Amino acid sequence: MFVACRSDSPIVNSCAIHWALTLLRVVGMLRLIIRLLCLSVLFTVVVSAQTRDVGPQVALNERARQLEPFIDAAARRYGVDANLLRAVCFIESRFRVEAVSPKGARGPMQFMPDTARRYGLVNPYDPQQAIDAAARYLRDLLNRFEDRVDLVLAAYNSGEGTVNSFLTGHPLVLPSGKLINPHRLITGGVPPYAETQNYVKQGLTLLRREVPSQALSVTTSPIPRLPIRTPRRDFTLDTFVGNDQTLTKAQLRTTSFIDVQ
Repeated sequence: MFVACRSDSPIVNSCAIHWALTLLRVVGMLRLIIRLLCLSVLFTVVVSAQTRDVGPQVALNERARQLEPFIDAAARRYGVDANLLRAVCFIESRFRVEAVSPKGARGPMQFMPDTARRYGLVNPYDPQQAIDAAARYLRDLLNRFEDRVDLVLAAYNSGEGTVNSFLTGHPLVLPSGKLINPHRLITGGVPPYAETQNYVKQGLTLLRREVPSQALSVTTSPIPRLPIRTPRRDFTLDTFVGNDQTLTKAQLRTTSFIDVQ
C-alpha cells in the first residue's frame, strides 16, 4: 500500500530514505543494462570484423583445395612443377573458375581465345580442361626458355613472342599490326612493362621465400637460375620451411602452396 510522505508525518525520514534507496537501485540497474548493451554491441562489431577478415581467406583456400586434384594430376602428367601451376592459377584468377578479364582471358588459367585454340581447350571455364592445357603450355614455355621460370612467367603474361623479342633485341610485328620492341631493347627477356614485371615478381615471390634483392631486377641481365626456398606442403605462404635450391622444373615437383598477400 502506497504511503504518502508529508513533512509533518512521523515517518517522513524513513520514507525519504526508502525512496532514496529505491532510486539508487534503479539507477544501478540502468547502468548495468547500459554496460551490457555496450558490451553486446562491441562483441558484435568485433565478431563481424573478424568474419570479414577471415571470410575471403577461407573462400580462397576452399577454391584452391577444389582445384588441387587437377593441378596435381596435370603436373604429374606433363612433368611440370605443381608449384608453378598453382602460382599461375593464383595470380591469374585467385582460383576462380568463372574469372573473365577485361582483355577477354577466361577461366581459372585465363586463356586467351588464340592460345586456347592452339592447345585444344574447348571450355576454358572447365578447371580440369583449363589446368591440363595450362600445364602443356607451361611445359612448352619451360622447354623454349630453358627452364628460365622468370621468362616463363613473363611469356604467360605477355606472350612468348614478346619475351623472345626482348631477349634477342629483334622487333616483333603482331598479327594486329602492333610493333613490339621498336627500339630493339635487350632486357634479358622480361619486357619493360609494369604489368609483366609485377607479374614475374609476384610469381617468383610465390615460388621462393628469400632471394637477394638484385635477383628481382628482372630487366637487367639474364638470370639462368634463381635461388629459392622450397616450402613443405602447407596451405599458406607465410609458413615456408625449406632449404635453398635452384629453380628448375626437375627439382620442384612435390611441394605446394595456395595463398599469399
